[in-house]
Amino acid sequence: MLKIFMEILMFVSLFAWEALQLIRKKELKELVVFSILSIIGLALSILVVIRSFI
Repeated sequence: MLKIFMEILMFVSLFAWEALQLIRKKELKELVVFSILSIIGLALSILVVIRSFI
C-alpha cells in the first residue's frame, strides 16, 4: 500500500510542477497531452505495483 501511495505522490508532485509551467506559458494543447500521458503512466505504474504483490 505504501508503494502505491509513493507512486501517486510522485506523479502528483511532478504533474503539479509541469502543469503550472504549461499553464503559465498558456500551452493548452501540451497541457492536455501531458495530462493524458500522466494518467496513463500513473495507471500503468499502479498496475505494476499491484502485479508485484500477486
